[in-house]
Amino acid sequence: MNVAASVALALAERVERTGGPRAGLMTWKTLAATTADGEVRGKALLAGFRCALATRDEAALGDLTALWASVDRGTWDEAIASLCKRLVRAGLLERAITLAETEARRHRTARALYVHARCLELADDPAAADVFRDAAARAEQESAKEIELACRIRRAAILARSWHTMDEALEEAARVDLARVPADARLVVARVLLRSPSRFMRAAAIGVLDEIITSEDAAMATRALTLVARWADDAGDRLTALETDRLVALFGRERVRNVAPNAREVARVLERIALSRDDETLRAALDEAVLVAPELAHLHERVRDILGGRFEVPEEPVETAPVEPVRRRAFRHGQLLDVVAAMRDRAPARAARALRILAEAEEAGEHLPLEALSVAQAALGYDDSELREAAVHLVAVRLRRTSTGAPPRGFMLLADTLANLGMADLALTARRAAVVAKEPGAAESLGTALARQGWDLARTGDRAEAIRKLRGAKALLTRS
Repeated sequence: MNVAASVALALAERVERTGGPRAGLMTWKTLAATTADGEVRGKALLAGFRCALATRDEAALGDLTALWASVDRGTWDEAIASLCKRLVRAGLLERAITLAETEARRHRTARALYVHARCLELADDPAAADVFRDAAARAEQESAKEIELACRIRRAAILARSWHTMDEALEEAARVDLARVPADARLVVARVLLRSPSRFMRAAAIGVLDEIITSEDAAMATRALTLVARWADDAGDRLTALETDRLVALFGRERVRNVAPNAREVARVLERIALSRDDETLRAALDEAVLVAPELAHLHERVRDILGGRFEVPEEPVETAPVEPVRRRAFRHGQLLDVVAAMRDRAPARAARALRILAEAEEAGEHLPLEALSVAQAALGYDDSELREAAVHLVAVRLRRTSTGAPPRGFMLLADTLANLGMADLALTARRAAVVAKEPGAAESLGTALARQGWDLARTGDRAEAIRKLRGAKALLTRS
């Protein structure tokens, strides 16, 4: 930078100091548009962004972003990252995305790509996963290990939200060196790995959470404990001996006993239920469960009554759930029993009403018990259009996001049931869930379904989507 450029920058700074951000904005824009020096243009534009942000001049922010593409000298990714953060905090996320994308195109560094991906992620843009992938690859080339790990963690978290990309999420999470990332990142990776079909990967994730619980601050430990407890609840009788051993050890930690005194006993009961091989041992395990969690007693008694054919006085479903978590959970189990009892009593309208309430709760963000999917699957086979419609709604809401556990006879049967009802897209999601769970024949079934859809799309002229489906089918059928 020569003397003239230094003088120009100094004069512009003086104008901003004396005239304020609005006068400074005009001066910096003029300097950026007229200088031939790339470094001076970069500094002038960054100062202009500062003034435009101070005055909330969105039109100026757009003009400056367009000019930023012409900066042909210097590495500015750190400055742009800081500016994007300020734009996001100011509620100007779209402006931050545009600026980050401009910088990533201007100078394709790992840092610039990461900032662009983070902005897209904040906007819930599905393109974020692909940009994180590109950023991780670039970070590998630059030996920027911290950025690479951050990209893989964020990408795994995004991909893990859908059954359609869950396999990729597990692959990405497995590539993260957990020894090199902080506790909050390890918790994100553990959340993904708990959904692995491999009991060894799940046990490893429990070990990661155990370490967080015993060595991190109280807030982080509570998050880890909540995650592993919810996972154990959802896993139910699918828990393996390897996992229950880890859970019993984890819930036996002094720090855990201080906040959840009976957690270890609950884990042992879950193990007994999982290992039950006949009605007698299962009944004994359930009786023990009531001793550990007395709030389950009335639910267990009602289950026995329903199975025994005892008459229940019909009641309208209650919509308002208790606020307290334990009581709310028991309340949702009770609503599921309402559906079962109504179907037994040939009262489909009452069952449909209860299912709709449950679907609305799940849609609002509540995590329903695993049994919700099982009850909905049973309702799909009921000869009543209103009840089937309510069941499809609950299944659709449940399958929008990934979760631990599967229907008693697996996702494949659910997929076949949905396909028979004409719900092709929903059936496809269920088949993808079956593939993630590595159910026998799932990959072949999904591959065949994709191939069929691909050829149908080809016949209607949608060539791009047909090719995508057929490539997916080929990959699955080759692998199976």
